[in-house]
Amino acid sequence: MSRRRSEGAQRNDERLLDAATAELVEVGIDHLAMSAVARRAGLTTGALYSRYENVTELAAAVWTSRVRDRHHALLDIAVRSLIERDRGADIDHLLAELLQPSEDTLLAIELLATARRVDDLEEVVFRDVAEWMRGWRAGPRGNRQRRAQVAYTLGMVWGVLLHEVPSKARREWTYTTRSLRSSFGRAYAEPTTPFVPDVTHAIAADTGDAAQNALIDSVAMSVGRVGFERSSATRIARRAGVTPGSIYSRYRTKDDLLRHAVETLLARRFRDDLAANRDTFVGKEVGTTTAQIVGGYLSAERREWRLLRIEAQIAAIHRPDLSDALDRIQQEAIREYLDVLGAGNDEERAALDEIAASAQALPLGLAFLDLVTEGVSAIDWRRVLVPLLTPGA
Repeated sequence: MSRRRSEGAQRNDERLLDAATAELVEVGIDHLAMSAVARRAGLTTGALYSRYENVTELAAAVWTSRVRDRHHALLDIAVRSLIERDRGADIDHLLAELLQPSEDTLLAIELLATARRVDDLEEVVFRDVAEWMRGWRAGPRGNRQRRAQVAYTLGMVWGVLLHEVPSKARREWTYTTRSLRSSFGRAYAEPTTPFVPDVTHAIAADTGDAAQNALIDSVAMSVGRVGFERSSATRIARRAGVTPGSIYSRYRTKDDLLRHAVETLLARRFRDDLAANRDTFVGKEVGTTTAQIVGGYLSAERREWRLLRIEAQIAAIHRPDLSDALDRIQQEAIREYLDVLGAGNDEERAALDEIAASAQALPLGLAFLDLVTEGVSAIDWRRVLVPLLTPGA
């Protein structure tokens, strides 16, 4: 009888974890509810609470038992095929996930992104990422060249997945992966000069309306701390030093304010960055200059803006309105980038589209990596970008 009960309890364990996984895929971690999971599993909430104290413990269990190993296996393929240049690695599987991410992959990205603000998740996710890095000899005390290559590979995978969440255009990403694989095999002479990232400044709204600027900047602060779903009108208004009624005198809903903040801060930054970095494309040391730009992107001054961008990409998984807004912003930035690259006709624009998209995706992925592991901002990105972007290589 004891054994039969044990087997039944184990089956219920699996039912609850399956239900929690399905619920997370559907509504996201910020809307995960114990009652909804129990209902989906066909069990009582008591059965769920007897195993997990709260939704964050349940989410951590989903990461450990349903998500982590599958996602690490995908990252293993990326390292084996791109850095180790192992012909036996299933590169087709990696490319298929980058083209059309599975529910498992998107859930892994969401749990990784939100771990920094969910204590029970942070305890396991950050530890698991650190162990995975050490397993590939890319920990903080490992070989610096190896660490830079593994970190950049992670940035590529995570950046593409995040970037493509709202994108209606589907890209193969074969050029990006092929270029990385080739560059990782090139000889690299360690520079004698220290790596100095670009100097950057905090990003703030500049709409010409002080009150509106305060609201938009408050959105960035709030979203960076608690995410889109938990950024209430009251919280945003309090940080802006206004009443909640001030929001509704300017915006029909809180969501309208959130979308406007994303459009204002992200779109403007893309345009300003492109204008500031135009000379990069024609300079003699493209790899070094690009490494400095990436280093500046990861500076402490831009952390709040990076958090807003990452939270926006994650929220777009579950919010079609935000997904549409992000897609417009990204596509406009890609069009402007193609203009700078000198794409003069549709054929040239199609050929350069992946390069233009990767210019957005890769810094985003490195910022994402910076959320879940230590020391990313100290990496000398010349170790990757000089071999990758050396003309004629």
